[in-house]
Amino acid sequence: MDTIIEKADTATIADPPGIYFILESKYSNKNKAIHIDDFEIKTLNHDLPMVSDILHNCSEEVIKAVSETINGRGAAKKLIFESQENTSYYELHCFPQDNSNSPTVGCFLIDRSFQEFEKKRKKYRIHELGLISQAVRAFAETRNLSEILRIILLAVTAGHGLGFNRGFILLSDDSRDCLWGCMATGPSSPKEAGEIWNDLSKNPMTFDEVLRLYKNGGGQDAQINKLITSIKIPLSESAGFIARAAMERRSVIIGPESIENDNDRELCDKFGVEHLALVPLISSDLLQGVILADNVITKRPITDADLNILEIFARYASDAIENSRLYGKLEHQVSLMKEANEKIIRSRENLVRAEKLSSIGKMALKVAHEVRNPLTIIGGYANLGLRKISPDDDSRKILDVISKEVGRIENTLNRFSSVVSMNEKNEDKYSLAEIIRETLGMLSSGSNLTSPELKLAPDVRDSRVFVDKGLFHQALMALLREAARLANGVRNISLNVIRFENSAMIFIDDGQTNSKFAENFYSGLRKRNEDRYQDMAVALEILQHYGGDIGIGSLQGIHGMLYVEIPLWEGK
Repeated sequence: MDTIIEKADTATIADPPGIYFILESKYSNKNKAIHIDDFEIKTLNHDLPMVSDILHNCSEEVIKAVSETINGRGAAKKLIFESQENTSYYELHCFPQDNSNSPTVGCFLIDRSFQEFEKKRKKYRIHELGLISQAVRAFAETRNLSEILRIILLAVTAGHGLGFNRGFILLSDDSRDCLWGCMATGPSSPKEAGEIWNDLSKNPMTFDEVLRLYKNGGGQDAQINKLITSIKIPLSESAGFIARAAMERRSVIIGPESIENDNDRELCDKFGVEHLALVPLISSDLLQGVILADNVITKRPITDADLNILEIFARYASDAIENSRLYGKLEHQVSLMKEANEKIIRSRENLVRAEKLSSIGKMALKVAHEVRNPLTIIGGYANLGLRKISPDDDSRKILDVISKEVGRIENTLNRFSSVVSMNEKNEDKYSLAEIIRETLGMLSSGSNLTSPELKLAPDVRDSRVFVDKGLFHQALMALLREAARLANGVRNISLNVIRFENSAMIFIDDGQTNSKFAENFYSGLRKRNEDRYQDMAVALEILQHYGGDIGIGSLQGIHGMLYVEIPLWEGK
């Protein structure tokens, strides 16, 4: 922008040549009331085809200058000449001529139109740069993309801003394959424009006041937003002038000469104008989108100067959009990490609980085993005695009591040996997929970062089970640890989960053809003299409590595969 101003200053160093002429009164009386028609224009160095029109149009100021000059003082006045085409600015310098019998005034008329226009242009450019500065400060106060887009559109269209009638923003997708219409502002018709301008004239607002209104979501134009959100443009050469300019990263004023194909014509018809200003939004060498602006209401031509200032503003707007998008991605990543940390904490708690329950289960099985051995002998002898003695024997009553009480103790032991205690259960509906993934996460925690392969059929991804989550983790952990042991490592096992009627079937495989994996696993459930098989016995007990089981079946034509069956929750 500084370069533009410097060029303008250079062009105005030398004053333009003036027009010298003499005004000579038709009357000799100096005290007579002065009227412009009383003077005759005499030229000395220039044809004066317009001087008469200028003097008559600005007669009041001319008379003041002439009157002061006739009274012996030189005078200078600024004249504004308005014609049908434009407005011109002049300086009239008058000085007395004493060598004449009638009142005579020497005049020097200088055209100051160029200087005035440059002065106004510089003032307007300073205003525009001030506006950009305010918008940049507003960008720094928010990371919300919608707020940033509203600030951009306000700066482009507000009367205090760059002065376009309408503004449109199209943003690129993450892959930079297309542009999609995002937001727009401006009147949809001359009638609506009149209503808006009428309201603004009654309640004038500063740019900051309008900025606060739009930043908070006010002043939304439903019809024009409906137009822009219906536009999606692939970034290809054949997609139209918007895509071509965006891909070439050049700012252009689009007119009838830009129309090359039916897509161009269709876009122009949608916007309802012949001329559009288009500026790409480029940040960090990435295309963020494009800004479009037009003067559909006022029909004011879009100049190169308008395009230049819009391009300057677009640089700051592009950075704000990129920062907002990066901030959004960062927030998303932080959210994912927070969620992952919460899952880790929950998994750790479940793992601790599962280990605690596993210890309880081992203790329960050992106690039950130690007590059940003598009970079996006592009950066996009692039952044998009942079979041998006669019905009227006095000992039958005692043996009958012993047999019944042994049965009661065995039932109590069966309940005691189950870790599924009704007072400790915390049952609820849980996602089966989530429970399996969390269990695999526990299995892969610590020094072992390898995770088994998991395949979920589409019809079980959203399925739920009604269980105690900690107990279920314990059961799956015990089964998967034994499966990993038999397969020589966690990395060698895989899980394939399918749905069969009202149950989920988890098929566990070691990846080896014709292996005895499933048979070895299943036979291990009967070896209760080792700790790891006691863990599996507890796991089986948990599964059976919830209606599940372990078996050997076939999947996709492969026979002899180990499966874990789990009933699904059906809303009952």
